Amino acid sequence: MDRQRLLDRFYRYIACDSESGNERKFCELIEGELQALGFTVDRDEVGEKCGSNGWNVHAFLPGEGEPILFSAHMDTVSPGVGIRPVLEDGVIRSSGDTILGADDKSAIAAVLEALEMIVEQKLPHRPVEILFSVCEELGLRGAKHADYSRIKSKQAVVLDSRTHEVLINRSPANTHLHIEITGKSAHAGVEPDKGIHALKIAADAITRIPCGFVDDCTVMNVANLSAPGKTNVVPDKATFDMEIRCFDAERLEEHIQKTETTIMAACDAAGASYTLQREKQTDVLYVPEDNALIERLFDIYKNLGLSPRTDKTYGGCDATWLFFNGIDVVNVGTGMCDAHSLSEHIRVDDLELTVRVVLAMTQ
Repeated sequence: MDRQRLLDRFYRYIACDSESGNERKFCELIEGELQALGFTVDRDEVGEKCGSNGWNVHAFLPGEGEPILFSAHMDTVSPGVGIRPVLEDGVIRSSGDTILGADDKSAIAAVLEALEMIVEQKLPHRPVEILFSVCEELGLRGAKHADYSRIKSKQAVVLDSRTHEVLINRSPANTHLHIEITGKSAHAGVEPDKGIHALKIAADAITRIPCGFVDDCTVMNVANLSAPGKTNVVPDKATFDMEIRCFDAERLEEHIQKTETTIMAACDAAGASYTLQREKQTDVLYVPEDNALIERLFDIYKNLGLSPRTDKTYGGCDATWLFFNGIDVVNVGTGMCDAHSLSEHIRVDDLELTVRVVLAMTQ
């Protein structure tokens, strides 16, 4: 493995700004590098649906055997413009005024480095497929709208978590709710008693809706309470949003129904009305521990001297949409630490280990 080439590659990728929605230049960079390695590259034009000037990059390299898909996302969170890495004692950090972008460019760098090793050393390999997405950080949008009719692989590895030894094979269904309360406006100083205070009704409902870990398989949250208007007018409109993540589809429906019952009761008591819109973000992901993909990854990590295990996460990643579209998939780590923060960092040794895992999965 060429350690300096790997570092240069990672630095080149994080220097190409690609905050969510503005991935175009990075898409072009990655397309060019994949084409130079002999991949057939297709643009999956999802930008308009995702709110991006970029596109998903889909690529394929023929080989022998069953194909394997590697997936990562090309966008970063903010502040991700003008990233200047600092290497000290084998650790790459941001300069302190931006993120580093290891989430998820450490994955892309590792995958491309492994692929370059395959090509330059003429190593035998499985057919290799790539899906690098846009707007993952905005709600897995690129993966959600991807054209899965192009995908040949029935197995996939998403590289978008922290710890190498932990294989994420379970994640919850995720549903977003948008609630609007309709009351009645009135002059707040002259005749407030003639109004129906939508904001107070929303607040009353929210105080009765549990948040955080509400049972052994569900987490709930409320956000974005809003009732714009003048202070001398009783607000007749109030809105808020919710997110419910649950590993059990039936339990998820129960929590949605309980939430709506709570909102209905608050509105009925005050003579108000409401609307509730729901949007499914993802379904439950679960790949059993005896699946061939997991068994193969376990063998690889053990051969590298690690002690792998499976785990679940309440967090989301593109794996949920790959699984929804019939692909066995797990999310593996690259060693990235403190993602989404100014202290984000990654060890060079972890970058190299990720390359070894990718290389082994192509064999």
